[in-house]
Amino acid sequence: MIQDIFITQANVISPRWQQAFPHAKIIVRMDELPSDFTDIMLWVFLADVSLLKNITAWAAVGARVVVLTKIENPIQAKQVIELGAHGYLHYLAAEQVLTQVSQVVQLGGLWLGADLIRQLVFSTANTLQVTHTTQTIPVLHILTLREKSVAEAVAAGKTNKEVARDLDITERTVKAHLSAVFEKLNVRDRLQLVLVMSGK
Repeated sequence: MIQDIFITQANVISPRWQQAFPHAKIIVRMDELPSDFTDIMLWVFLADVSLLKNITAWAAVGARVVVLTKIENPIQAKQVIELGAHGYLHYLAAEQVLTQVSQVVQLGGLWLGADLIRQLVFSTANTLQVTHTTQTIPVLHILTLREKSVAEAVAAGKTNKEVARDLDITERTVKAHLSAVFEKLNVRDRLQLVLVMSGK
Protein backbone atom coordinates (compact mmCIF):
# COMPACT_ATOMS: atom_id res chain seq x y z
CA MET A 1 0.00 0.00 0.00
CA ILE A 2 1.32 3.43 -0.96
CA GLN A 3 1.85 5.94 1.86
CA ASP A 4 1.32 9.57 0.80
CA ILE A 5 3.54 12.10 2.55
CA PHE A 6 3.28 15.83 1.92
CA ILE A 7 6.37 17.91 2.66
CA THR A 8 5.41 21.56 2.99
CA GLN A 9 5.57 24.74 5.04
CA ALA A 10 3.23 25.23 7.98
CA ASN A 11 1.44 28.06 6.16
CA VAL A 12 1.00 26.17 2.87
CA ILE A 13 -1.42 23.30 3.35
CA SER A 14 -4.35 22.53 1.09
CA PRO A 15 -7.41 20.75 2.56
CA ARG A 16 -7.66 18.96 -0.79
CA TRP A 17 -4.61 16.88 0.11
CA GLN A 18 -6.40 15.15 3.00
CA GLN A 19 -9.61 14.93 0.96
CA ALA A 20 -7.77 13.02 -1.77
CA PHE A 21 -5.69 10.96 0.66
CA PRO A 22 -7.38 10.72 4.09
CA HIS A 23 -4.44 8.78 5.55
CA ALA A 24 -1.76 11.11 4.20
CA LYS A 25 0.90 12.43 6.52
CA ILE A 26 1.69 16.14 6.32
CA ILE A 27 5.09 17.17 7.61
CA VAL A 28 6.90 20.47 7.80
CA ARG A 29 10.31 19.29 9.03
CA MET A 30 12.70 17.10 7.07
CA ASP A 31 13.64 15.09 10.17
CA GLU A 32 10.07 13.74 10.21
CA LEU A 33 10.67 11.81 6.98
CA PRO A 34 10.81 8.01 7.25
CA SER A 35 14.11 6.23 6.76
CA ASP A 36 12.61 3.70 4.32
CA PHE A 37 11.13 5.16 1.11
CA THR A 38 9.70 1.92 -0.24
CA ASP A 39 6.06 2.44 -1.29
CA ILE A 40 6.23 6.14 -0.46
CA MET A 41 4.69 8.86 -2.62
CA LEU A 42 6.34 12.15 -1.68
CA TRP A 43 4.36 15.27 -2.53
CA VAL A 44 6.88 18.09 -2.17
CA PHE A 45 5.79 21.72 -2.02
CA LEU A 46 8.71 23.52 -3.65
CA ALA A 47 9.06 26.43 -1.25
CA ASP A 48 12.59 27.23 -2.37
CA VAL A 49 15.30 25.83 -4.61
CA SER A 50 17.11 24.21 -1.68
CA LEU A 51 14.65 21.31 -1.91
CA LEU A 52 15.71 20.57 -5.49
CA LYS A 53 18.86 18.77 -4.36
CA ASN A 54 16.77 16.27 -2.40
CA ILE A 55 14.60 15.17 -5.35
CA THR A 56 17.30 13.01 -6.94
CA ALA A 57 18.23 11.45 -3.60
CA TRP A 58 14.61 10.61 -2.76
CA ALA A 59 13.97 9.17 -6.22
CA ALA A 60 17.19 7.13 -6.01
CA VAL A 61 16.00 5.34 -2.87
CA GLY A 62 12.64 4.45 -4.39
CA ALA A 63 10.33 7.33 -3.51
CA ARG A 64 7.89 8.49 -6.13
CA VAL A 65 8.27 12.27 -6.03
CA VAL A 66 5.60 14.73 -7.15
CA VAL A 67 6.50 18.41 -6.97
CA LEU A 68 3.84 20.94 -6.00
CA THR A 69 4.24 24.60 -6.85
CA LYS A 70 2.42 27.92 -6.51
CA ILE A 71 3.15 28.87 -10.12
CA GLU A 72 3.60 26.28 -12.87
CA ASN A 73 6.69 27.09 -14.87
CA PRO A 74 7.88 25.07 -17.90
CA ILE A 75 11.55 25.65 -17.09
CA GLN A 76 11.11 24.50 -13.50
CA ALA A 77 8.99 21.55 -14.66
CA LYS A 78 11.79 20.41 -16.97
CA GLN A 79 14.30 20.81 -14.15
CA VAL A 80 12.40 18.75 -11.57
CA ILE A 81 11.60 15.99 -14.07
CA GLU A 82 15.27 15.78 -15.05
CA LEU A 83 16.12 15.50 -11.34
CA GLY A 84 13.91 12.43 -11.05
CA ALA A 85 10.46 13.74 -10.08
CA HIS A 86 7.48 11.82 -11.47
CA GLY A 87 5.07 14.75 -11.48
CA TYR A 88 4.73 18.52 -11.33
CA LEU A 89 1.53 20.47 -10.72
CA HIS A 90 -0.11 23.32 -8.84
CA TYR A 91 -0.36 22.79 -5.09
CA LEU A 92 -4.07 23.70 -5.12
CA ALA A 93 -4.97 21.01 -7.65
CA ALA A 94 -8.44 19.52 -7.19
CA GLU A 95 -8.94 16.33 -5.22
CA GLN A 96 -9.79 14.38 -8.40
CA VAL A 97 -6.63 15.61 -10.10
CA LEU A 98 -4.49 14.54 -7.14
CA THR A 99 -5.94 11.03 -7.23
CA GLN A 100 -5.35 10.87 -11.00
CA VAL A 101 -1.74 11.98 -10.51
CA SER A 102 -1.26 9.24 -7.91
CA GLN A 103 -2.67 6.57 -10.24
CA VAL A 104 -0.58 7.71 -13.22
CA VAL A 105 2.64 7.86 -11.20
CA GLN A 106 2.03 4.48 -9.54
CA LEU A 107 1.64 2.97 -13.03
CA GLY A 108 5.01 4.39 -14.04
CA GLY A 109 3.69 7.46 -15.85
CA LEU A 110 4.69 11.09 -15.66
CA TRP A 111 2.35 13.95 -14.76
CA LEU A 112 2.60 17.59 -15.74
CA GLY A 113 -0.04 20.21 -14.98
CA ALA A 114 -2.70 20.83 -17.59
CA ASP A 115 -1.32 24.23 -18.63
CA LEU A 116 2.15 22.79 -19.20
CA ILE A 117 0.80 19.86 -21.21
CA ARG A 118 -1.22 22.30 -23.29
CA GLN A 119 1.88 24.44 -23.98
CA LEU A 120 3.84 21.36 -24.99
CA VAL A 121 1.03 20.05 -27.16
CA PHE A 122 0.64 23.40 -28.93
CA SER A 123 4.37 23.76 -29.55
CA THR A 124 4.58 20.18 -30.83
CA ALA A 125 1.45 20.65 -32.94
CA ASN A 126 3.28 23.34 -34.90
CA THR A 127 6.09 20.85 -35.56
CA LEU A 128 3.54 18.24 -36.61
CA GLN A 129 1.99 20.56 -39.17
CA VAL A 130 5.37 21.42 -40.67
CA THR A 131 6.87 17.92 -40.59
CA HIS A 132 3.91 15.91 -41.77
CA THR A 133 2.17 18.10 -44.31
CA THR A 134 3.34 16.03 -47.25
CA GLN A 135 3.83 12.66 -45.62
CA THR A 136 1.73 10.36 -43.50
CA ILE A 137 2.74 9.09 -40.08
CA PRO A 138 3.37 5.35 -40.61
CA VAL A 139 1.95 4.22 -37.25
CA LEU A 140 -1.47 5.74 -37.99
CA HIS A 141 -2.41 3.04 -40.51
CA ILE A 142 -3.55 0.80 -37.64
CA LEU A 143 -6.18 3.34 -36.56
CA THR A 144 -9.69 3.62 -37.95
CA LEU A 145 -10.56 6.82 -39.79
CA ARG A 146 -12.44 8.18 -36.74
CA GLU A 147 -9.64 7.19 -34.32
CA LYS A 148 -7.14 8.95 -36.57
CA SER A 149 -9.28 12.11 -36.59
CA VAL A 150 -9.50 12.06 -32.79
CA ALA A 151 -5.75 11.41 -32.41
CA GLU A 152 -4.85 14.27 -34.76
CA ALA A 153 -7.21 16.67 -32.97
CA VAL A 154 -5.85 15.74 -29.54
CA ALA A 155 -2.27 16.03 -30.79
CA ALA A 156 -3.16 19.52 -32.02
CA GLY A 157 -3.96 20.47 -28.42
CA LYS A 158 -7.74 20.20 -28.41
CA THR A 159 -9.69 19.13 -25.34
CA ASN A 160 -12.16 16.23 -25.45
CA LYS A 161 -15.01 18.74 -25.49
CA GLU A 162 -13.49 20.61 -28.45
CA VAL A 163 -12.89 17.35 -30.34
CA ALA A 164 -16.49 16.25 -29.69
CA ARG A 165 -17.82 19.56 -31.01
CA ASP A 166 -15.57 19.57 -34.09
CA LEU A 167 -16.37 15.96 -35.02
CA ASP A 168 -20.02 16.19 -34.00
CA ILE A 169 -19.80 13.28 -31.55
CA THR A 170 -20.22 13.00 -27.77
CA GLU A 171 -17.38 13.43 -25.28
CA ARG A 172 -17.97 9.84 -24.21
CA THR A 173 -17.34 8.71 -27.80
CA VAL A 174 -14.17 10.83 -27.91
CA LYS A 175 -12.95 9.11 -24.73
CA ALA A 176 -13.73 5.69 -26.20
CA HIS A 177 -11.83 6.48 -29.41
CA LEU A 178 -8.94 7.95 -27.41
CA SER A 179 -8.73 4.80 -25.25
CA ALA A 180 -8.57 2.70 -28.42
CA VAL A 181 -5.88 5.00 -29.84
CA PHE A 182 -3.80 4.75 -26.64
CA GLU A 183 -4.06 0.96 -26.70
CA LYS A 184 -3.26 0.55 -30.39
CA LEU A 185 -0.32 2.97 -30.30
CA ASN A 186 0.83 1.68 -26.90
CA VAL A 187 0.83 5.11 -25.24
CA ARG A 188 -0.29 6.05 -21.73
CA ASP A 189 -1.32 9.67 -22.11
CA ARG A 190 -1.70 12.69 -24.38
CA LEU A 191 1.93 13.67 -24.05
CA GLN A 192 3.12 10.29 -25.34
CA LEU A 193 0.52 10.48 -28.09
CA VAL A 194 1.94 13.83 -29.22
CA LEU A 195 5.46 12.38 -29.26
CA VAL A 196 4.35 9.37 -31.32
CA MET A 197 2.42 11.60 -33.71
CA SER A 198 5.45 13.82 -34.15
CA GLY A 199 7.69 10.83 -34.87
CA LYS A 200 9.80 11.28 -31.74
